[in-house]
Amino acid sequence: MEKSKKNEKGLNRILFLGEIGPNGWKEDFVATPAQCAKIAERFEIPAVKSLQAHVAAAIDGDLIRVFGHIKADLERTCVVSLDLCKEVLDTDFEALFAENIEVIKDGEMTDDVEPVDRGRLDIFEIIAEQVGLNMNPFPHKVDISGDYIEEKGTKNRPFANLKNLIKKD
Repeated sequence: MEKSKKNEKGLNRILFLGEIGPNGWKEDFVATPAQCAKIAERFEIPAVKSLQAHVAAAIDGDLIRVFGHIKADLERTCVVSLDLCKEVLDTDFEALFAENIEVIKDGEMTDDVEPVDRGRLDIFEIIAEQVGLNMNPFPHKVDISGDYIEEKGTKNRPFANLKNLIKKD
């Protein structure tokens, strides 16, 4: 049986299905600064300050259940002020995989089951996907409501400064 290993860049954690015993498999992860930087780059956010995950896997009939808990400190850009703001992820997750069943029927995924690639799962990729799925799509600073409030006597001219951006030859 092959043992789990990291790829040459040290970013992936490969779990071979043969490692999942009758009592399942579990492991705790703490992302390195390089892994955090790679996730931040992938999701085009300023920074992933820290990322920890507890991940378990179990075989359930034809399915492989990967589940656990993720805790991450992210630095995001506020959609209202464009200032940096903090986002904390603290969430459970579950993903289903299958090796020998038909995953796609009539062009659609069946029950959100993903295929297994040659008898192995990239656990760090699963963790990264869960970070992306659980991030706030519209992050904002705590003290900003996101509502546009116009002061008395001023006119709302959101495109007024665009003329200054046009280059004149």
